[in-house]
Amino acid sequence: ILFNIHYYFIIKNIFIPKMEENNAEQKHIDKSSSSDEEEEKEKEDKNKKLTEEENKSYFQRMKDFFKGSKTEIENPLAQDEDRTIEEIIAAKGFKFEKHSVKTEDGYTLIIYRIPGGKDCKDSSNNQPILFQHGIFDSSDGWVCNGEEHSIPFIFAKNDFDVWISNSRGNKYCKNHEKYDTKSFEFWQFSFHEMGIYDIPAVINYINSINKSGEKIIYFGHSQGTSLMFSGLTQKFEFYKKNIKLFVALAPVARLANIGSSFLSILSKISIHKLVKKIRIYEMGPSNKYTTNLMNFMENYATSLTNFFINLCTDSNSKECNDQNALAVYLKHSPCGCSLKCLIHFVQIIKSKKFIYYDYKKEANFALYHQIEPPEYDLSVIKDFPIMLIGGELDKLGTPDDIRWLNDELSKNDNVIYFKILPSMGHLSFMVAKDFSWFDEPFQIIMEKFSKK
Repeated sequence: ILFNIHYYFIIKNIFIPKMEENNAEQKHIDKSSSSDEEEEKEKEDKNKKLTEEENKSYFQRMKDFFKGSKTEIENPLAQDEDRTIEEIIAAKGFKFEKHSVKTEDGYTLIIYRIPGGKDCKDSSNNQPILFQHGIFDSSDGWVCNGEEHSIPFIFAKNDFDVWISNSRGNKYCKNHEKYDTKSFEFWQFSFHEMGIYDIPAVINYINSINKSGEKIIYFGHSQGTSLMFSGLTQKFEFYKKNIKLFVALAPVARLANIGSSFLSILSKISIHKLVKKIRIYEMGPSNKYTTNLMNFMENYATSLTNFFINLCTDSNSKECNDQNALAVYLKHSPCGCSLKCLIHFVQIIKSKKFIYYDYKKEANFALYHQIEPPEYDLSVIKDFPIMLIGGELDKLGTPDDIRWLNDELSKNDNVIYFKILPSMGHLSFMVAKDFSWFDEPFQIIMEKFSKK
């Protein structure tokens, strides 16, 4: 893509102007009425213009080429673009704590805590609330929309004991007791293992610190909902005992009606097989290359950024997402995930079912006692309060698939709130332009699920 942009820039800004100059010169020669004095003046003007253009640096000309795609209004959230999550939290006037949690299978997770409001001295007796990000994301994604529109800050100001977790394999969680990130073994996980090991470990850790005796309120976004749905089907009694409310934002389970043409094409061409053959096990890592790409996109080509978001996740990114918050969000992305996690979602797209990981016939039979991978059995979830909130413009967790999920979960009286919002996409729950969508869910949580 960048290769094509580069050559389009050269053609548009160098070859075409040069051709126009040559045509102008030819027309000038053909004009018999032109005086020598006028001809000399025109040559001087042309030479001056060419000299000015040549003196411009290549990157300045690139900037001019994309000028107009980036908003001219100064971004009030701009300072958060280059801040760490600790610096963002501290800049808003909140205290923060950084904690390490070890999973049963040896991964070390980094989680962050905002212990109540700005004046709260001790939140250990307050209502605990946990936030879990989606794929390619991290804890950073939850705090990119400013103090007034980032959900964790809203609950912190209401003296909740706020916890923001990170999934194994993202930029914060690259440690294992036996394996390093260069090994094949380190990356052998999908959201399935996160639901079995990561969230239970985080919940147990929170319960060891929070002394309120209250069950946890859990917010998941995208993959943060997938791992909870899969976890509920496998460790339902544990989750029933420890969670009082599951808020599923842009929920992803079955992907039978995916609207992302980009992901649909990827699933058909099986690019993951090529990547696996060349022994690349991490996708979308957080490094200098991805950082430079995101900087370029945000600084010079925000229109192009919205185009790709429209292609992959949100139908109308420019209208449904706050562009200032989106700039901050992209500066903190991507954060890495396992190839196996992506393959699992590709399998779900192809099967049009919410299935376990497909290890192929022999391995499936050894693990599942059947040739095909089984579906996650959502019927085991009973009397478990869930809010399902999706967006009409979401190309991943599409309205049709969320309606199917609502039908399945409602069979056992789980869904207490269900909305598909007309002006929201997949990323909008992190960077929404119109934050009024949260008024009603927040009111319900405060009235029915907060500590009395």
